[in-house]
Amino acid sequence: MAKTTNHPAFGRLVPDDLGEDLMCFRKFSSMEIFWHPDSKKQLQDLEPKHRDLVKKWEQQPGELPQICRNFDVLAALQSLGVYEVGVSQSEEKEAAIPSPAQVTAWEIFIANEKEICERICDAILRYYLNLRKTEPQWFEEEDDCPASPESIEDLTSCIRFDGMNLSPETIPGLSSISFGWEVDWDMEHGLQMILHEGQPIAIGNDLYSPEDILTEANFQREIFTEEEQAAYQNFANLVETSH
Repeated sequence: MAKTTNHPAFGRLVPDDLGEDLMCFRKFSSMEIFWHPDSKKQLQDLEPKHRDLVKKWEQQPGELPQICRNFDVLAALQSLGVYEVGVSQSEEKEAAIPSPAQVTAWEIFIANEKEICERICDAILRYYLNLRKTEPQWFEEEDDCPASPESIEDLTSCIRFDGMNLSPETIPGLSSISFGWEVDWDMEHGLQMILHEGQPIAIGNDLYSPEDILTEANFQREIFTEEEQAAYQNFANLVETSH
């Protein structure tokens, strides 16, 4: 079971709702276009105890993970720009949480957050435009999904940012960052974007193992930039040398 810890890179980390992994709440200023609207109303609509916990999110109260997926609490948090950051537990129960690789991935993100979030938004737009061409049937009844968006702002009606997670160190020295999304055309599964070295390298569903990431990424090479493809190749090399 995960235990509350104070970490020099992450700050206060608390157990998630299942008590198996650690997490914290964080304000993502660079993702403001995805914040839930009308913060004042979202907070007013909460019951007093929940409102108090949401307002104290910076203190990382241990009770907040137990209710943060309640629809009203989630909306209130996201109206403040606050999202979950998960730090997944390694299968090696003796392993330290966070692992050195998770700390490295986190520090790269923090040091370059604005630029990385710009890349993320650009990659999501490219992915969406490609998906509209290759899988048009997914959008037949999705009136809020624009046919020809020109910017990421045009997609905020059908795509919602839903936090990030740092994968366990399944390969020595490797922890990837996963950005989660709710998407109208696949509400059941949502969408994941995998980052390596601060670059998007794969977008899809159920991207949990390195092999899953490589398989999905191989289908998407044409939508990624040269820098993103270079990061993907570095990721692939790490996976290959681990076997």
